Amino acid sequence: MKALLSLLLAGAAMASEPGYVLRIDSSVEGRQLSVVPRIAAPAGARLRYEIVSSKQGSAGKSNTSQSGSVSVGADGSATLATLKLGINSQDKYVITVKVFDGAKVVAEEVLQYPQ
Repeated sequence: MKALLSLLLAGAAMASEPGYVLRIDSSVEGRQLSVVPRIAAPAGARLRYEIVSSKQGSAGKSNTSQSGSVSVGADGSATLATLKLGINSQDKYVITVKVFDGAKVVAEEVLQYPQ
């Protein structure tokens, strides 16, 4: 059964430049956490992103990172990536997403699982 989570978006006051809104959509299905960061930004903007996922669980700690670039569509939105993370009852994740326009950070959000 797919359970949508209302996960804590820690640091709601994190920096976002005017015209840029970053949100992290997430859901859990079985033992898998899906994380989909999305950006609303000026149409046609070419942006770069970095995603860092830190996990602490019964087996220890691990960190993964992913980066890339995306072009914002004519509708002013873009999906940055889709992460699928295996979870169990003892796992804790902190997922940090940063979006850059050139060298400047224009949006940043942090997601914690579980709340």
